[in-house]
Amino acid sequence: MKNLKVMVLNAQDLFLFMDKHNHETIPVTELTEIKWQLMSSSLFSNKSKEKCQMLAQTILDAEADIVMMTEVGGPESLANFAKYVLNDEYLSLSLPSNSDRGIDLGYLIKNSLAYKVDIHTHIDFPLPLPAKRFSRDVLRLDLKEEGKMKMILLLVHIKSKLDLKKADFEGRTRRVLEVKGLIDIYQDLSSRYPDVPILVGGDMNGHAGEKDTEEEFKPIYELTNLKDIAFLANIPEEERFSYIYFTRGGNRFVQQIDYLFISERFAHLLEPLECCFPRYKNLLGAPLPVPKRMEQKNTLPSDHYPFLATLRI
Repeated sequence: MKNLKVMVLNAQDLFLFMDKHNHETIPVTELTEIKWQLMSSSLFSNKSKEKCQMLAQTILDAEADIVMMTEVGGPESLANFAKYVLNDEYLSLSLPSNSDRGIDLGYLIKNSLAYKVDIHTHIDFPLPLPAKRFSRDVLRLDLKEEGKMKMILLLVHIKSKLDLKKADFEGRTRRVLEVKGLIDIYQDLSSRYPDVPILVGGDMNGHAGEKDTEEEFKPIYELTNLKDIAFLANIPEEERFSYIYFTRGGNRFVQQIDYLFISERFAHLLEPLECCFPRYKNLLGAPLPVPKRMEQKNTLPSDHYPFLATLRI
């Protein structure tokens, strides 16, 4: 068996365009922040150079084999991140999604990973009205070895609770339908590949854990045998958070809203001591404080912490 390290990461608006860069003059990572921004002709600002480098260092320090990434600014941004910031050590795979903000889904796969990979989109997967389609996608990655399916990954970014049009309180109707659609996709794959472990992960934009489960996520436990890997790994509850929320009054709440699920049947593949929520470091390698105030949160490379799981396959 081989160990496989899988990371779930919301990269928070990872837009990175380098279409104005003359690659014969100066390496991208030696650009000043001003010039870094001037390399793009996009309407979207490039994510800051320092934050991109901190994200990359988090991935490299974790020695992640696969990164399931949300809030990616399209295939070009992810390809630039892999090439210029991750030293070309990862293959990037991303497809356009249904996002109206240009934040898509993507995978980073370490070049040394000895599997054939394929990705499949579900942007046209039908959902009941009023949703019609996923607000982003369920992006599927297949790992194959000698033509045999070894593992399937399903990456999702569930609609947030924002309801700017005041048409669906907290996005509840759409969120319920997206979770149900995700379950349908998982169940179909489980029946077609009963002996293949399937990982389901991403930004759920809500509490999908075993305890105090929000209503829209209850079908995960009622209709499938999926379990939260952080729960299976017995990570202490006080460490089990990927997001810190501050109210307008300054009150602070920690939440786990980024998840990686696996069937209880395949729980024996986990290395529990190697499952964790990595915390960010600055470019000198010193830990950045877990935010107690909003201004500390703004210094992090993303407003989400990643989750890392190690499995034997």
